[in-house]
Amino acid sequence: MILKIKLKKYTNKMEQEISRFIELHVAIVKLLLKKANISYFNAITTGKKEYYEEYEKLSLEVEKIYHDKDDFELVKKYKSAEIKDKILKREIELLYNSYWGSQGDIKLLEKIIKLSSKIEKDFNIFRAKIKDKEFTDNEIKDILKKSTDSAELETAWYASKKQAEAVINDLLELINLRNTLAKSLGFNDYYEMSLELSEQNEQDLTKIFDELDKLTKKPFKNLKTEIDSILTKKYNIKELKPWHYHDLFFQEAPEIYHIDLDKYYENQDIIKIAENYYNEIGLPVSDVLKQSDLYEKPDKYQHACCMDIDREGDIRIVQSTKNNEKWMDTTLHELGHSVYDKFIDKNLPFLLRHPAHIFTTEAIALFFGRNAINPDFIQKYCNINNSEKEKISPILKKIIRMQKLVFSRWSQVMMRFEKELYKNPNNQDMNRLWWSLVKEYQLIDFYRDKPDWASKIHLTSSPVYYHNYLLGELLASQIHHIIKTKDYSGKEMGEFLKNKIFFPGKSYQWDEFVKKATDEPLTAKYFFEEFCR
Repeated sequence: MILKIKLKKYTNKMEQEISRFIELHVAIVKLLLKKANISYFNAITTGKKEYYEEYEKLSLEVEKIYHDKDDFELVKKYKSAEIKDKILKREIELLYNSYWGSQGDIKLLEKIIKLSSKIEKDFNIFRAKIKDKEFTDNEIKDILKKSTDSAELETAWYASKKQAEAVINDLLELINLRNTLAKSLGFNDYYEMSLELSEQNEQDLTKIFDELDKLTKKPFKNLKTEIDSILTKKYNIKELKPWHYHDLFFQEAPEIYHIDLDKYYENQDIIKIAENYYNEIGLPVSDVLKQSDLYEKPDKYQHACCMDIDREGDIRIVQSTKNNEKWMDTTLHELGHSVYDKFIDKNLPFLLRHPAHIFTTEAIALFFGRNAINPDFIQKYCNINNSEKEKISPILKKIIRMQKLVFSRWSQVMMRFEKELYKNPNNQDMNRLWWSLVKEYQLIDFYRDKPDWASKIHLTSSPVYYHNYLLGELLASQIHHIIKTKDYSGKEMGEFLKNKIFFPGKSYQWDEFVKKATDEPLTAKYFFEEFCR
């Protein structure tokens, strides 16, 4: 096949060589990535084995490209060369990380891909069983939120956790395989490798998590006392268990303020609401929704995600939508990812047509998701009157404060557990570690000798990722501070986000990007100001 490449003109011979290498590389890899993304979309929306197998095969082909030793030597040479063109230099930095992470034994890489795909499939087709009846994740969550029968809550919680026992052996094997790969590339473990290759490091990450821990510890303790007081009265019990907190992990706030947020959305079309909202702020999403898979189906992935299929405009979300507050939040969230991808400058090279970092796109998704319990948003799109809005506004302020505090403490558990998991997966009691962290950061005193931690799908599908959700929360508050200070709204807000956040793509390393976009480094102070005072 003869590749027709349109090269940018460089006067420097080394830059010409680098440009030629990148263009040839992209011409091959972008086709494979598109095919792999389509296969993955088909796999998670149908649960069909053939699509998972096709995705595995294509993912391995991509890995083989980045596994090429000769190409990696060239990329290393290019990285150490003097490159004046900033865009070209940035492309090489990103290519270097991609090649470095794929330099392990190809058979080992193949094992990792296959095993990860198998566990994901097991998660996606798992349905909790109670008395021989199967329940979806949505149905289990409904029980946890709505039932007042402690025995029923306990049964539903335990039934859901069975998925951990179904995947634990495979997951531990996968973690060890990932560590073997990392050590073969000169890292201490996979955790360190993942951070390094995503331009983060453990020291800086721990520092900002420790900072947030100090800021949120006292406000959360006070909040938890209030939560426990209300829930013990609700269930007429003296001691609360994990299943009493309305969520499988206590990562979401329990409904304690006697307001049914779902009632505002249950007779609405939340997909249409989200579509109208984004259109009105100048970030249209109708094209995204037309290409998406939005509702429950047998064997379908039960969570939600956004996929940029080709970095050229084919962007899709996957959901199991219901007309309730949770899915209003989720829909706004996933479409937040989509508008970030959509409005990255398409004149940028293919390798830079990505968000600045994983957590920067999470920041935008979280920023928009917060609207689901914003009284102005509810009034406008759910047609409530001023009297109703005034009545619910102080309650909604309490709810979002509780949501963010609860999630911040849960994220502490996930970050610290995953770090220790990869440091020593075989010679420590992971079950005890899990519940000790839950006690320390979520103030839930409970233990059982079962691998409940393994029921968190992110440990399989998005390893060493979860900390980015909390970093995203911090950046979302930082962006909110700017928008509030400058009094941006409607299309004015949309233009700010397009120009300052979306348009640059991955042109800068995340820390430089945050400074350019917000005029200061990433900080926890705006999260504290917004939700802890």
